[in-house]
Amino acid sequence: MGKYLELKSRDGWEYVSRVQCEGAVIVLIHNRDTGLYLMVEQYRPPVAQRVLEFPAGLIDAGETPLQTAVRELREEAGIDAQPGELLDLGYVYSSVGMSDEKVFFFAITIDNSREVHPLNLQGAEAHHGLVSRWVPEEAVLTSKAAKAQSILARFQASRKDPGLTF
Repeated sequence: MGKYLELKSRDGWEYVSRVQCEGAVIVLIHNRDTGLYLMVEQYRPPVAQRVLEFPAGLIDAGETPLQTAVRELREEAGIDAQPGELLDLGYVYSSVGMSDEKVFFFAITIDNSREVHPLNLQGAEAHHGLVSRWVPEEAVLTSKAAKAQSILARFQASRKDPGLTF
């Protein structure tokens, strides 16, 4: 068993399970004035390359997914947000054939008046060179991070039908 992962088996099927956390959170950030999305890019050792993705993080013990989303917005995007500003886009399983990890999706829409603070990175984010940048939708669609496309699809669907629940 690792610090955050454990290999398990059920009905003859091997899979990875998250331990010492309650899952993960991803937050899509959209600027309504520019139409751009704020994403982060960092080196990801499992795929041995830099990957463009939305701010994300593990849910600490005693923390709700929403609290994690607010924390990750500040840590990885430099955005201070109130819980009521975030749109809940439900959850997905990160890789149903390989893991039982639940990933909760949230989105926030901001405008050009929103202050974006400089990042104060520590730990893995600093070590793997996390940088944030505003990108067009095409960059989200061509990202190698599959959940980036999933959260974008849910965000777009919720804009077309605000009553949609996930």
